[in-house]
Amino acid sequence: MNLLEDVSLQYQHLDSYLYRAKSIDVFLVRSDKVHPHVSGNKWFKLKYALQQAQQQNIETLISFGGAYSNHIHALAYAAHQLDINTVGFIRGQWTEDNQTLQDAQKWGMQLHSVSREAYREKHTQPFLDELKQKYPNSMIIAEGGSGVLAVKGVADLMREIESSLPNLDVLVAACGTGGTLAGLVASAEHTKSILGIPVLKGAQFLNHDIEQLLSSSGSSAQCSWQLDLDGHYGGYGKVKAEHITAMQSIEQHHQVLLEPVYVAKMWRRFDELVSQDYFAPGAKVALLHSGGLQGRRGFKALA
Repeated sequence: MNLLEDVSLQYQHLDSYLYRAKSIDVFLVRSDKVHPHVSGNKWFKLKYALQQAQQQNIETLISFGGAYSNHIHALAYAAHQLDINTVGFIRGQWTEDNQTLQDAQKWGMQLHSVSREAYREKHTQPFLDELKQKYPNSMIIAEGGSGVLAVKGVADLMREIESSLPNLDVLVAACGTGGTLAGLVASAEHTKSILGIPVLKGAQFLNHDIEQLLSSSGSSAQCSWQLDLDGHYGGYGKVKAEHITAMQSIEQHHQVLLEPVYVAKMWRRFDELVSQDYFAPGAKVALLHSGGLQGRRGFKALA
């Protein structure tokens, strides 16, 4: 499959006693099926950055992420396929058995460990200027792939969803950096509302970040949207035994694999909201499966 071509999504109608009892119609957007390595929303977030890198003959793509970052994993593979060098700045230390970073190195990514304190400086101008000086003819891609080009790419995803699932009442998606949600709300023409479920604690700041992403991309919200801040279940990357149990229950019932940090938290919170009558009877709702299944390998209970 050409990494830069348009793709068709698969959809799954979800049936459960809970959804039937609350009289809502629920669908799963299977963007996890787009590509085995450039999975889910990462395909769409990286699409136009990769195109621009090719057009401008960029030699090196630079980005940032944690030790099990789906973004780092997807970028390393995609750039390798396009014969573009990559450099990844990884937050904190990692062990030699980290399969995500083993893959990235196998695909040619040069990895650098950065202390958590220094990692916080990645957005500052002195840090970015130093990178540009060290890596001439490079492109810097923000953590998680977020940015103007990501908003443009995810807008393509939203158009594909609406062409297959017209007149949605609500689309539900997990949030990390806010890039995916910004792209969804920027191009929603026939969807009434988008609900973002941040997977990190204290994510009120994402309201501002999403507005900034919309503004910098010359876009505005085309539908109502909001964030539900109670779906982090302990914080980013925190995966407790009870969460694994809840995730596996969802997987077994709906016959679908999830990753625990984003999609499983979003879906778990969605089911809680359904049980609390958050969605009106008769509502047509879609959940975005944003992929990232490679991240399961970071959890012993799932590996």
